[in-house]
Amino acid sequence: MKRPGPSVDRPADASCGTPPRVGLVLGAGGTVGIAWLVGALEAVRRQTGWDAASADIISGTSAGSVVGALLAARIDPATLLDMAEDPAALDRAITAATAGREHRPRSPAWPGSLALGLTGLLSSDPHRRLSSLTGFLPAGPRSTGDIRGITHAAAAHGWPTHTQLWLNTCDYKSGRRVTFGRDGAPEADLADAIAASCAVPGYYQPVDIGDRSYVDGGLWSFTNADALSGAGCDLVICLSPTSSRERGSVLDTALCGPLRAVTGQRLRRETAVLRAQGTEVLILEPSAADLGAMGINPMGISRSRQIIETAVASVGQDLTSGGCAVGLERLADVAAGAARVVAAA
Repeated sequence: MKRPGPSVDRPADASCGTPPRVGLVLGAGGTVGIAWLVGALEAVRRQTGWDAASADIISGTSAGSVVGALLAARIDPATLLDMAEDPAALDRAITAATAGREHRPRSPAWPGSLALGLTGLLSSDPHRRLSSLTGFLPAGPRSTGDIRGITHAAAAHGWPTHTQLWLNTCDYKSGRRVTFGRDGAPEADLADAIAASCAVPGYYQPVDIGDRSYVDGGLWSFTNADALSGAGCDLVICLSPTSSRERGSVLDTALCGPLRAVTGQRLRRETAVLRAQGTEVLILEPSAADLGAMGINPMGISRSRQIIETAVASVGQDLTSGGCAVGLERLADVAAGAARVVAAA
């Protein structure tokens, strides 16, 4: 059966006359999601010459926040593979990131956030009611030290000035989305914002920023593509490790299929909002080969190299299909324009 190409939504009046304002959406997906994003971005670079770090807005959720922070700091996300394959290198990075940092252990409160649980149950939104159940889980026992370690080099630069870096989190009390880095968001240290975006409820400890606690932005949405609504983007590239229109193994489909379906449906609702505003949208998702490489453990690191190599090949194949010609042309235009500016400097 022929595999469907990547999804591209194009408004009827799209114009390629000027270099577009580009938004990059990097979705959640755990450790394997990070690896898939690294491979997918490399495939985009090879096909178009476009440097993802040049996006006008980089919006990350959980795994996407890790990759997005490195991109914004102009650090090749592929360097994460070194720490995935060398535990000693990861330990050194964690030590560097957490040295001198006050450790405030949390008691294993049950529930972790009663306010989140009760507020969500009263919501009329079915998704909100379901996600609010995480508030009844005990607060996660695991430190975010590993997240801080793998992003330490990026966070050391502070918030970028050449692009907008938006990191999606959830307020652990209200359950509302909070996007650090955008206008109107609370002030936050970059390292704290990255850690908060990755703080899976029940697994990682919530992250305190100011007088509030924050957890993984995937609690609101695994992609949060609609955060770019009103941002004036001409083209938005969405990389979503947790949705797919294909099936993996029988076990994979049974365990992960429902989540992928729900994530994909929500992503398409979010991007419909962008399309209605005149924005072209290119959605890239894992193939069946990717699903096989990723496996069923979202936090596994042993397959990182295989996942990256598979994503480079499968996403590259997607990008050569006819379904994403318009998005590729626009990205190629951006890359060519940037090259001319560099040559003229």
